[in-house]
Amino acid sequence: MTAPSDKPGIVLVLGAGGARGPALAGVLRRMVAERVPISGIIGCSVGAIVGAMYAGAGMDPEEMIEHGRRLDPASLLNFALSRWRVPLVSEGALRRSGGVPDHLKRLERASFTRLHYGVRRLGVLVFDLLRRSEILIQGGPGEDAPLPLATAVKASAAIPLLFPPVRARLYGRRRLLVDPGWHTAVPVEQAFARTFGARRVIAVDLRLRFCPRQARSAYWEDLREACGESLVVLRPRVKGTGMIVPRRGEADRLVAAGEACLDGEALRTIRRWSEVRAVEPVRNPRP
Repeated sequence: MTAPSDKPGIVLVLGAGGARGPALAGVLRRMVAERVPISGIIGCSVGAIVGAMYAGAGMDPEEMIEHGRRLDPASLLNFALSRWRVPLVSEGALRRSGGVPDHLKRLERASFTRLHYGVRRLGVLVFDLLRRSEILIQGGPGEDAPLPLATAVKASAAIPLLFPPVRARLYGRRRLLVDPGWHTAVPVEQAFARTFGARRVIAVDLRLRFCPRQARSAYWEDLREACGESLVVLRPRVKGTGMIVPRRGEADRLVAAGEACLDGEALRTIRRWSEVRAVEPVRNPRP
């Protein structure tokens, strides 16, 4: 557990959304342009990929956006097939996976303990099938995580049925780890929890329909009431875009939606937060 003075100030929570991931890169590009000081990131599913590539691997939003433009359904599905380790079939599928394996190699070299762009803490949400519970894998400089960053991200993005579960030993127990997006698509509560200790949270909701609990408007209303001015929720306009596999030509539309959602009262609030140099920790909301 970190000391109060080391707790992240503004934490960015990047939600699940599959092929809508370029919208998250658009949000990041706008935040970089606005010079928003992000000191912590928590990601779920594609949000874990984007957060880890940015904070862990040091990939800037422009590079992510360019990669998103080149990603097509065939390369993603071939990569998914390669992960099942079927003799002969998997090897051929990996060769047809486009640039996905190269980006994963970059992630393999990344670490929770070497973060970029001013981020001091990074969290990746996973779900353990054996014990039916979600786990936040987190770490930062001087704080070892219980799993390597690449392993945690692969687990968080292991969409059931499309990708195989990630087998790992965690806290002395055998685990089968998968994408938690169907259970918690936007892990806001994890950011405010004592172990992560966020003071202010920017949550990006990609409207994942497969998460019934967080798809309810009442959930977000209760959360806003509990968190007050310490929470800003961003919702890019992603209606009509694919979720499981990317559709050709949609990347730029999603990036633009991500940039555009940081506007109005949300942008004014975040600018006020950015101007505050020292604040007292707020209460931990428990919606």
